[in-house]
Amino acid sequence: MSDRDALADLAADYARCVDRGDPAGVAACFAPDGVLRRVDLAAGGKLLSERTGREEIAKAISRMTYNATFHFVGQQQAEVDGDTATGETYCLAHHLTVPDDGSPATDFIMFIRYQDQFVRLDEGWRFAARELHIDWTENRLAEGV
Repeated sequence: MSDRDALADLAADYARCVDRGDPAGVAACFAPDGVLRRVDLAAGGKLLSERTGREEIAKAISRMTYNATFHFVGQQQAEVDGDTATGETYCLAHHLTVPDDGSPATDFIMFIRYQDQFVRLDEGWRFAARELHIDWTENRLAEGV
């Protein structure tokens, strides 16, 4: 497998683990001292959160309160330099909320570009840092839920 294929698989694994509600799996996509940041570009680049290390990342993922998520990973550009790499990964992230009171379900959609720094470890490629850039968001009613 090429390095670029391995980096694309890592991005897909991250999305799959988020969607399956697997915080430990998400955390395992990162180096032990890896960093996960969320940045709101629509708010002028405001840093929304930063988590460092697998334990903090897993804890943050475990606190997600959506009924379901669905991440669709798009194109990825990556530049490999030995055992490190940088890249950008596009993603549409859907977040489903089904209220208990019978009101309509909603789909909160995030249009994301991940700014990624990768490191090759004995266990394979991992995120050294993943910065989630939110370009914009959209709320929709979710039908058929």
